[in-house]
Amino acid sequence: MLELALRSTGGPVQIGDIARNQKVPIRFLEQLLLVLKRNGLVVSVRGKEGGYNLVKHPGDIKLLEIIEALEGEIVLATAKMKKIQPLFEVFQKVEEGLKQELKEISLEDLVFKKKQKERAYIYNI
Repeated sequence: MLELALRSTGGPVQIGDIARNQKVPIRFLEQLLLVLKRNGLVVSVRGKEGGYNLVKHPGDIKLLEIIEALEGEIVLATAKMKKIQPLFEVFQKVEEGLKQELKEISLEDLVFKKKQKERAYIYNI
């Protein structure tokens, strides 16, 4: 998703390019992209110049949306844990905080941080 966000203005990104840049096996990446497509986060474009694009602007895609699309709902406080009420309450609070943090971070935020970090490594002599 970060690779697609970084290249969101240049048209569809081919799966081979994503795999190479992110050092991810193509077969694994195909599975991830299918899940992301089913969850309405990416769209595939067929043809010689085809590939994958984000469905929405990177600023409109939150990390929580991506994680839950790939892994399912984040659940730390389980029903079994209710037997130990203080523990359940702590995990419930942590779960809510984690979800809130992930709702506030967009792909655009990650693109900005990545570009900022890359600029920090440029030295002038």
